[in-house]
Amino acid sequence: MDKALFQNKAAQNSSVYAGLQALVADEFENSRVSIRQMLQGLGIQQVDQTSSGKGVLESCRARRYDIILCDFRLTGGKNGQQVLEELRELKLLKPTNIFIIVSAETSRDVVMGIMESQPDEYLSKPFTQAVLARRLERQFQQSQALAKMKECLAKGKYTELIASCLQHIQEEGRYTPWCKRTLVDAFLATQQFDKLEQLCQAELSVRDLDWALLGLAKKEHHQGQTDNAITILEKLLRLFPQTISAYDLLAQCLEEMGRSDEAQSVLDDAIKISPRIHKRQKHMATVSMANGDTQSALKASQQTVRLGINSIHENPDDYIQLVDIVAESADSVESSADRKRLLNEASQALTVVGKRFADDDSVKLRKTLAESRFHAAQGQAKEAQQALKNAQQIASELEGGMPSDLVVEYGKTLYNAGEHEQAETILASLVNDQSSSSHLKQQAADFLDEPVSSSAKAQAKGLNKDGLASYSQKDYSAAIEQFKTALQYSPRHPGLNLNLVQTSLKLMEANGEQAHLVTECVEALKRLRHVSPAHKQHKRLVALKEYLMKHYKVTF
Repeated sequence: MDKALFQNKAAQNSSVYAGLQALVADEFENSRVSIRQMLQGLGIQQVDQTSSGKGVLESCRARRYDIILCDFRLTGGKNGQQVLEELRELKLLKPTNIFIIVSAETSRDVVMGIMESQPDEYLSKPFTQAVLARRLERQFQQSQALAKMKECLAKGKYTELIASCLQHIQEEGRYTPWCKRTLVDAFLATQQFDKLEQLCQAELSVRDLDWALLGLAKKEHHQGQTDNAITILEKLLRLFPQTISAYDLLAQCLEEMGRSDEAQSVLDDAIKISPRIHKRQKHMATVSMANGDTQSALKASQQTVRLGINSIHENPDDYIQLVDIVAESADSVESSADRKRLLNEASQALTVVGKRFADDDSVKLRKTLAESRFHAAQGQAKEAQQALKNAQQIASELEGGMPSDLVVEYGKTLYNAGEHEQAETILASLVNDQSSSSHLKQQAADFLDEPVSSSAKAQAKGLNKDGLASYSQKDYSAAIEQFKTALQYSPRHPGLNLNLVQTSLKLMEANGEQAHLVTECVEALKRLRHVSPAHKQHKRLVALKEYLMKHYKVTF
């Protein structure tokens, strides 16, 4: 920019910026002073400074700034991305605030993480006053033009927001693209699905747009049309492979459809693009564990904990999840040194939970239950029982006793500590309790079906798939052997046991009654005493039992 032209524009903006308040956050004093001088040269006289993330939060509690320039690297632990996320969570930013993250970082992972946090601007160091002036002018003009809409968005006033956006679009305003993207979420929030589809389809009839495809996918997902959402998201990622939020939604949809292996693969692709997102790593840990991939789960869980430190996302769940994953995966680590390091990491996680959340009795209880499971997994029965006893003591001192949301966790801990009968009684009671949430009931039922490790579940799942393939080819003998092998890994699984019974009956239909197969069927059904009338396999169980009783004179 020509120097004379820049000085002229700066003079024009000086009166506009005069009443604004700014905050500069940078770990280095010389950088803070330099940026402060740039801002003052543009007419912004009220410029505060701080070197730490804590300082930004304290300053924003005391004053609502118009402009914040925050470096990614700060003192005190928090980085600029974590500061922005926390300010938004605590609602310490005014709707028209301009938040600029400044950074000299060149790491792709860091830059992608920053961009996902969606600051208003991202400035690479070093930058000149002219560059800063252009960015501020652009953001200030947008902030002023959209002030009313941003206010409505912040307060959840969607009816007013929609009206203002539509008016701006009708007038062919400069910020029509912003309004259209904003309308997607506003229509979702107000469940105006037809209008959302009309908006997105109108845009897509002209050209493919990532936000329009994502909007349609969100709409299908909200309406329970998960298959349609998956199809749209797969198309979106073929056309726009850098649309990172589409990976997260696709993984969620696939998981809901029971396609957890594919969900893990999608999350893996997302993490390769942008790994520094707490929620994504946590989802990866959960899905990988469900798939029996303990090593991927461990890696993601470790990242989840690291990303949570000093952030608004830090919570006891992350540490407890890490302890449970280490407990299950440590035995598969060949190196004794690596195994010892892992076990120490889990012990340290328990210590951190105990210190950081010391005032929360519920967390104290969860931590003690996790401690019991950790000892049980290492074959330390005495220590596991003692930790369980401590947990029971803590629960007895809580008002109302054991919190309902921890009953499943308690049941699992009892089972792992060898108290199988008590665990089954508690979990079965929860499953049959009409007042319990469907989510908790499902968790309890799932554990009663498969009280085994994630790796054992994965082995059983693979063998069951093989057995079903043999069954479809009418190779019943092979299928029976595959189902029996699968049951060695997961003996209580209803689907596996009933598959064995059904396949045995098919074989006897063809070859006549065989005493050993009838015995196999009876034993399989006896293993399913825990299946309640509410269980999805109960109807099938009853039908197969009645068939056996009728055709093979079996009694139960």
